Amino acid sequence: MKLPRIALCLALIPALAHSAPLSKEHKILFFGKDDRVLEKPERAPWRSVGQLETRSRTICTGTLVAPDVVLTAGHCFVDEKGRFDPATSFTVGLWGDEYTALSRIKEVQVDKAFLKGLIRKRDGLYIPPRIAPRDFAFVRLATPLGNSQGTVPVFSGDAQALKTLLSRQNWTITQGGYPVDDQRHLRAHHGCKATALRGDGRLTHRCDTLEGNSGSPIFIIDAKGQATIVAVQSSAPPAARRKLEDNMSVSAPVFQKALQAFIAKSAKK
Repeated sequence: MKLPRIALCLALIPALAHSAPLSKEHKILFFGKDDRVLEKPERAPWRSVGQLETRSRTICTGTLVAPDVVLTAGHCFVDEKGRFDPATSFTVGLWGDEYTALSRIKEVQVDKAFLKGLIRKRDGLYIPPRIAPRDFAFVRLATPLGNSQGTVPVFSGDAQALKTLLSRQNWTITQGGYPVDDQRHLRAHHGCKATALRGDGRLTHRCDTLEGNSGSPIFIIDAKGQATIVAVQSSAPPAARRKLEDNMSVSAPVFQKALQAFIAKSAKK
């Protein structure tokens, strides 16, 4: 079975380009139709969701989960040749030509097993299934933007507790980020469906995502409007396999302990 390519989920696109037209392949990746809506990042949890840029000008999405810590995807920091590609900035409140705040990056932590397990082939980088659940990363900001923008809690229970929560919510989730077709505006898919929590910790779902959404949050939003991150967006299948495969994210129980250790390390400095 062919392994999923990083190119399927990694946004190798110029930083802060206005937009890119939707290709036929992009349209196929939507689940029947494009259900995304514009979400102005003025209120919680959206004001905590921002855009990451790397040294090679790759664009991904991330979320403030502590005053100076952003949660995102690991593959965002690997270039096409398999080299580590560090983040340079994180921008919040991006809306058209304006934004609320920007911070430079002090540190990026990507799972070592994930980096070591990537397979390099002539036509690109591949993420084998054995390391796909390790596709997460933590970013430390030079400026604690979470103090002004707010932070979003990450689900702290185990896999069984997450299944119980998803069942209680009828497996309804929300996803949002800065996609390739509109890099200057946040777009969200409300009320989309999670479809399975795999044994390896990956959560499959049917939220409409494109390149640029890598690292974006998968929320459960309760009756009071409080959001909790239950997963981070990882990948989508090629258009030819859309009817066979759902989108893929990494659930919080996989990375929660590592994230808390990263946050605690920041607090000691």
